Formats: sequence, C-alpha cells, structure tokens
Amino acid sequence: MNGSQQDISTGWERWLERFVALDRRWIFLVLGSVVVLFLVVPVSMPVTVSEQVRAMYETIEALPPGARVHLSIDYGPGSEAELWPQHIAILRQLLEKDCKVICSSLWTDGPPMIEKAFTVVVGQLEREGKKKVRGVDYVNLGFKAGDRVAIAKIGSSFKGAFPTDYQGNPTANLPIMQGWDTYRDIDLLITIAVGDPGAVEYIQQAQSRYGMRMVAGVTAVISPQLYPYYQSRNLLGFVGGLAGAAEYEKLVGRPGYATRGMFIQSAVHILIVGLVLAGNAAQFWLWWLRRRKGARV
Repeated sequence: MNGSQQDISTGWERWLERFVALDRRWIFLVLGSVVVLFLVVPVSMPVTVSEQVRAMYETIEALPPGARVHLSIDYGPGSEAELWPQHIAILRQLLEKDCKVICSSLWTDGPPMIEKAFTVVVGQLEREGKKKVRGVDYVNLGFKAGDRVAIAKIGSSFKGAFPTDYQGNPTANLPIMQGWDTYRDIDLLITIAVGDPGAVEYIQQAQSRYGMRMVAGVTAVISPQLYPYYQSRNLLGFVGGLAGAAEYEKLVGRPGYATRGMFIQSAVHILIVGLVLAGNAAQFWLWWLRRRKGARV
C-alpha cells in the first residue's frame, strides 16, 4: 500500500472511530430538532382508516339532533398525548350534530380535562357562529368515586349519582337533565379511557346490563382487549391510541394533533432506524479496515 492509500485508509478509520464513539447527546439533539421542526412546519401523511374506527365514526354520525350522549372522560394529563386528540375530535363531532353531551368521570383528574376540552371546542364553535350553552347543550357532572359501583349508580340515576354538577349547580334544575334520569334514556355511551376503570368496566356494568349502544376511545396498549367486545357487538366501534385518533381526524375532516403527531412519530422512528443501520455499518467498516491493515503489516 503506497503512502496516499495509507493516508486515505487512516483518514476513513479516524472518521469512523469518531462516528462510532459519537456522544449520545448529539443524537438526542438531532431527535429533538426533528420533533421541533415538524411541530413548526405542518406536514401530513397518508392515513388508512381501520374498520373499528370507521364503525365508531358512523355510529356517532348516525345520531339524530338532540340525542343524549353520556361521554365519560376517564383519563388524566398523563395520557393526554394519546387521548386528547380523540377527545377533541369526538366532542366536536357531537356538538356539531347538536347532541346533548353529558360528561362525567371515574378518575379524579378527569373533570379538569372535561373543562379544558369544552373550553377549546365550544370556543371554536362560537368563533364559527355556533353558540353552545352550558347546562343546555352540554354539562360537566364531575367525578364519581367507586369504580364499578359508581357505574351502576350512574346508570340507575344520574341525578342521584350527581346531585350537583362540576360548578355546584343542582342537576335537577339544569335544562339538559330534564325528562330523563337513567341509562335507558341515553342514546349512546362513550368512554375515553386509559385503564381501570374504563371501557371494559363500562361494558360489564353498563352496556351488558342496560343493552346500551356503546363506543370507546382508549390508549394503544388497551386496544387489543377491546377486539372481542367489538366482534361480539358489545362495542359498536373504538379508537385506539394516537394512530386511531389520526384516523378519526381524517374521517371528521379536521387533521389536528394526532395527524401531526403520527408524522413526527414516523419521522423519529425512521431516523432511529437510520442511525442504527449507520452505526452498525460504520462498526463493520471500521473492523474491515483494521483487519485489512493488520493483514498488510
């Protein structure tokens, strides 16, 4: 090997050594930069809608104006990344259809999420000239302790389970609560839930007992548990995780948090796979250069 070839080989070897020993903080910086870039620059990606998500959308879309819907928000800020996009898309669809939305929660940190979603969606509709009135078109009944027992209590009497709403108003006086009181008076039950109590408990304690029409939104890790209930028609449809929320946003025609989040997630996954492949290729190349150098010495 002449001097020029030795210099090139040594140069590549040094470069590969630096690449293989790259400080992981640079990798974190690149990953963070990709996330920030696609948060700032909106980019879409093709979304294929699954059967169960379409079924949930069509179930809600078929509701007549004035239909009573119990929307149980059973998650907190810790699961907001996956469930908030579902929550917003479903709530807006319900209010746009002029359904009566009765919200409650089996989780202590659920009521603030209900209030936050009402603020966002009702605000959007008002800016579009569609006014929705608290206590007439929607209500936040607040938190009910007791898990499965609470579900049974709610089903037998909403006013008994929630004497006052989240703002302290007597539920018996609210226009939205007039003329009905049990699950037999509800047109559709929806739970957006992260775990226990959540969708499965509602199926066991409410849907099975009252024969209610029910759909659900859950985190990705809970989704596999719901397929048997969907196949048996206990659930008429369900949305799972951020991917399901992106599918739902496509159906309602309003790409939002989930659609952008799925693109960012995909971009980060591609980057990680690329880095793994590059790292392994560099390690193999470095090994090959050292082996060839050793054979020539």
